[in-house]
Amino acid sequence: MSAENLFLQSLNITAIGMMIVLSFLILLIGMMKILGVFVAWMDENFPSAASTPAGADNTLLAVAIATARKFQGK
Repeated sequence: MSAENLFLQSLNITAIGMMIVLSFLILLIGMMKILGVFVAWMDENFPSAASTPAGADNTLLAVAIATARKFQGK
C-alpha cells in the first residue's frame, strides 16, 4: 500500500464519519423541533391543573429559604 492510497482511504473514512455525525445532528434537531410543536400543542389543549393560586401557602418556600441560609452560615 502506498502512502497516497492510505491518505485517500483516511480522507474517505473521515468524510464518511463526518457525514454520519452531521446527519445524526440534523435528525436530532428535526426531532427536537417536532417535539417542541407537540409539547406546545399538548400545553394548549391540556393545560396544567397543578398551578398554584396566588394566595397559596408559602410554608415550604419559607422552610427552604431558612434551610439554605442555615447551611450558608448566615
